[in-house]
Amino acid sequence: MDNVSFWNDERMIAYADTLSRFRLPRWEEIPTLGLYMDQVVTVIDQALSPLIGFNDEAIITPSMINNYVKLGMVRKPDKKKYSREHIASLIVITVLKQAAAIGDIRLGIDTALKSGDRQSNYDSFCDYVERSVKTVVQSAVSSDETVTLNFTFNTEHALITMAVSSFATKIVTAKMVSILRDNTSKSEPEDSK
Repeated sequence: MDNVSFWNDERMIAYADTLSRFRLPRWEEIPTLGLYMDQVVTVIDQALSPLIGFNDEAIITPSMINNYVKLGMVRKPDKKKYSREHIASLIVITVLKQAAAIGDIRLGIDTALKSGDRQSNYDSFCDYVERSVKTVVQSAVSSDETVTLNFTFNTEHALITMAVSSFATKIVTAKMVSILRDNTSKSEPEDSK
């Protein structure tokens, strides 16, 4: 990268610090009471905003949730209330859609759920997201000239683990681009704007 180093950029270091402490809610930490749509949106926004909430785009909206239900990716809510299983599924979908097409996500989730139970699969997914994000963001702020990214690859859930690895690199890249854009706009002379 021409004369751009992120390892000493305060915003990137702060982002790396935030992501080093980032933790997705595990299955047992997701509310068990049925939540209404607006509550679901709030829970997912709070869970994912440190990762993908920095570019002013909605993380998830009621219309997105309705579309996932129509596509059969999430089962219909019970009397307009969403369960723990709904919220876990929506977190997974929201993460994966950052790196893959919706149809591909559905295929990956269907394949992954053939083995194991939902709780352990979801918790494993959370672990992998956290490890992948930490690996990528630490490489972005490393002062080493060459950094090797080491991802643990789960062959049983290959599609999901590759999508999560892609997600991690994509969000860190998006943060870097955001910083570059901000730096560029600050360095432009007033009369050229």
